[in-house]
Amino acid sequence: MALIWAANVKGLKPAAKIVLIQLADFHNKETGQCNPSAQRLADECEMGRATLFQQMTTLEECGLVRRHARGDGDGGRGSNQYELHLDITLGPSARPKGGASGPNGVESQNEMGGKRLKTAGEKSQG
Repeated sequence: MALIWAANVKGLKPAAKIVLIQLADFHNKETGQCNPSAQRLADECEMGRATLFQQMTTLEECGLVRRHARGDGDGGRGSNQYELHLDITLGPSARPKGGASGPNGVESQNEMGGKRLKTAGEKSQG
């Protein structure tokens, strides 16, 4: 389900879309967890870590992904956990020109299938 969602998100540049699709591939539909290491994700996307982090910032600004830092249990840093906002279908460049949009220009589907604006600070409901 997450891969289908990622493939159908519109309006992203190719590098951001690759990162989103790879994140979706790591998504566990039963637990909702998605926590590849940054190095593994960069390797899978065939890009450097700096480029990966730039694309991840883009995905976060669009409201498609949220990063949660995790510790390793010994006071150090562990792999990030990623939350995919599976209800959002349009990226920033896919919004209608001159139309209404929220601060990040991303729309989501509500439970009845209608569109509503979603802000970057709004939490996923699923």
